[in-house]
Amino acid sequence: MEIKYCKKCVTPNTRPRIEFNEEGICNACLYAERKKIIDWKAKEEELIARVNIFKSNTNYDCIVAVSGGKDSHFQVYYTKEVLGLDPLCVTFIPSIPNEIGKKNLRNLIEKLGIDHIAITPNPEVHRKLCRVMFLEHGNQFIPWVQGIFSAVMQIAVEKNIPTILYGENGEAEYGGLTEGVGAKNETSEDLSVRLKSGRPNFKLPNKWHEYGFSAKELIPYIEPSEEEQKRVGIQRIYIGDYYPWSTKYNYEIVEKIGGFTMRETRSLGSYTRGAIIDDDIDEVYMWMLWPKFGFGRASKSASPDIREGAITREQAIKHVKKYDGEFPWQTFDKLLDYLMLTEDEFWSTVAKFVGDKENIQRERNTALKLGYNPDDLPLKFPVWERIGENKWRHLGTIHGEERILEIPIKRP
Repeated sequence: MEIKYCKKCVTPNTRPRIEFNEEGICNACLYAERKKIIDWKAKEEELIARVNIFKSNTNYDCIVAVSGGKDSHFQVYYTKEVLGLDPLCVTFIPSIPNEIGKKNLRNLIEKLGIDHIAITPNPEVHRKLCRVMFLEHGNQFIPWVQGIFSAVMQIAVEKNIPTILYGENGEAEYGGLTEGVGAKNETSEDLSVRLKSGRPNFKLPNKWHEYGFSAKELIPYIEPSEEEQKRVGIQRIYIGDYYPWSTKYNYEIVEKIGGFTMRETRSLGSYTRGAIIDDDIDEVYMWMLWPKFGFGRASKSASPDIREGAITREQAIKHVKKYDGEFPWQTFDKLLDYLMLTEDEFWSTVAKFVGDKENIQRERNTALKLGYNPDDLPLKFPVWERIGENKWRHLGTIHGEERILEIPIKRP
């Protein structure tokens, strides 16, 4: 197979779970077209009816999982002003929280007037988990993602609050499962299926003790039992399944609320200033898209912006050409310290996850040795060609210019 790009946006077919139709349009763009004909008023009424069942005079009506970002501001605003619910907002504390993130979370709490719980996992355990996941999967973000599902649900069960509201359904909005959107509750098992689609040897959190952690240390990352969930009647709901999710509109709501802080300059690797800015662990996580899949943070931001009409595809390609692959040096040393890695250890780990023929075959062989059915393994093909020791050539950029990845990248 060869690298292809959606004819409407800039998403490549190397993105996990992305699918293209016969006309070369990705499933995220197809869903964006479907959104134009959905009766959103009826969907919203359906959501209101669904959540009203659990409204309470003595308890919180729902839980809203928040980080403090622009989308969180919208979620809480929508929950209170449109759905008429009294939420308990819950945050799973970021791995390396920065001052902008702290300030925006405080702004959300104060401006929107909500009760709030911050879940802070054992910092040393979380740090070690992030290190393990980076070394094993090239993804130090996994423990936090697991926490916003499992630990938040623990609060819901503990406080007997059935409804948990999240923001957009990323599978539908950005490319993934779009059939049956909103038809069922998502579980952490569904989350793990998505993670396994990128890394077949991903272990479920109940297996993380194999990395040397005790059962008690892993409590924040394990969901309540199925019996506990059924007792409370837990339902996870994505607002985006019932409302036409829009990054542009979320920014408008943030401006209406006031007090939200964006970066003074764009995020390295992108052209945006207000997206994914509250956790310094995010920067290298976003950059890792480049060696793994051959696209970067600019591409990730540009495709949704195209679908919303904020930029044209031609403008997006210029952003991709200029910014994809740009390394986030401003948080690099902080990340090395957090993950307890030397610079050499970091770059040798990156080399294992470059999407070239050798690494893809090695990953497949490992999965087969672990007993995976060959038919269940994700279809992957090279995005980089090795042309020297720790040096690769991109096999097909959207802008047509050659791109070389050579590690370690030289410090500026």
